[in-house]
Amino acid sequence: MINLKQIFGKGETMDFTEVRGDHYQIGLQIGQATAAKIAAVIYPRPLSPGFQKRVAALAPIHERAFPHLFAEIKGMAEGSGQDFQRLLAWNLFEQAGCTSILSLGPEGFLAHTEDGNAVFRGRLTLVKMHLPDGSTALSLQYPGELGGNAVSVTSQGLVFSVNYLFPKRLANLGYSANFLARELLGALSLEEVQEGLAAWRPRVDVYHWFVYSRAEKAALSIEVLVDRESAVRLEEGIHFHTNHYLHADARDEPQEEYPSSRARLGRLLRLFRGPATVERAQLVLSDHKGKWPICRHGGEDSLTLANVLVDLNTLQMAVAEGPTCQTRKYLQASV
Repeated sequence: MINLKQIFGKGETMDFTEVRGDHYQIGLQIGQATAAKIAAVIYPRPLSPGFQKRVAALAPIHERAFPHLFAEIKGMAEGSGQDFQRLLAWNLFEQAGCTSILSLGPEGFLAHTEDGNAVFRGRLTLVKMHLPDGSTALSLQYPGELGGNAVSVTSQGLVFSVNYLFPKRLANLGYSANFLARELLGALSLEEVQEGLAAWRPRVDVYHWFVYSRAEKAALSIEVLVDRESAVRLEEGIHFHTNHYLHADARDEPQEEYPSSRARLGRLLRLFRGPATVERAQLVLSDHKGKWPICRHGGEDSLTLANVLVDLNTLQMAVAEGPTCQTRKYLQASV
């Protein structure tokens, strides 16, 4: 039974949809529920010849590794009335900047701002998937994309948050972070998450993950590189991540210049003083100080599309549209 609760006030309501069946049926239902959103963001002009060539090279790699996820995309294309090849291309490449706060302890929580291109404003959806193996995953989902690449909670007791990274060294042929993020929703443990990532190398784009396991009462910070992963087991306390490498064995990796990421992390470190509470996290994620603020209203390269809170004890997720500073209305759901 879905636990839904509205906290009324200012702000926009996050759309919610619940789907079930085999992978094709799950994609079909998501496509039907979000068809207007997908149509609004998919570019109508044909893919360039160079881009078509790259998609053609990457497609068989992903179809061999993830035939069930190909079925989800085919279902999504059918349900939304979109061309499958175009939707496949949409899923093979990802780029967004986000901010994550993970608090580990008796009152543990995840607080996350999902930042992205303005075209996605008002077009994210909270999706609850009842998967063929009997498990359930709750994911904040972009239109036309596989779930898992923002914030997710699974019935196996895992909580995921994702931040895009910008290394200069990536593979021309390899695995897409979007596919890996969706596949990890089936993991049963932190060890399986690490084993899964290690199995899919090299990568054409990469993420950072905070992953928390309620059963293990443990969490990892995983920074992915083109051909390896840097995993750090996190201690009790407060942890932050934005969009650049922080781990000792990864921070020397050459990265694209992204000053917003370092500025946001610096503000987190300065502002988060005292007890780690959800209220404090929301206040910090509403910060507008400086050229590259945490709470983003457009300009630069993106804006805050949604903000997410997850209770690590109950696994309940609360999601709201738009910048954290404007939020007074949350949609709450659980697996």
